[in-house]
Amino acid sequence: MNLQKLLSVLKKQEKNLTSLLQIGLEKKETLVRNNYEKLSDVVATEEQNLLSIQLTEEKRLSVMENLFVAYNIDNKRYKLEILVDKLKGKADPNILTQISDSEMKMKSIITDITKMNHLNMELIQQSRSIMNETIQAVINSSNRSILDRKG
Repeated sequence: MNLQKLLSVLKKQEKNLTSLLQIGLEKKETLVRNNYEKLSDVVATEEQNLLSIQLTEEKRLSVMENLFVAYNIDNKRYKLEILVDKLKGKADPNILTQISDSEMKMKSIITDITKMNHLNMELIQQSRSIMNETIQAVINSSNRSILDRKG
């Protein structure tokens, strides 16, 4: 049944999003430790994961479009809550519950990812600020010694 296919796609997306959250945590640790060599690897892994998320989302939309047509649902916004609402009484309630649960899990993970990305952005801005201040100190001190030898 197409609902099982949708549930399978949603579970895959949950894994993708959980992986993205873990990558965000790894990125945070890498930024805190100023390990820029590892940061490059983490960003490459993140890009691969984002591509997987995009492809899975495209698959979800395709499956949902087919479901909306199959169940004669007239709505061009392929949202899970709309699908579940329209299929109450027409489909297995256990599968509909699993779809709703999956949606809630993904929303929660996305909220955590958003928070992590905001924190990582702040860490990057702080790092840039420190680098800029260091560069300015070196440039502006061309006539003066950085160390005060008069003691």
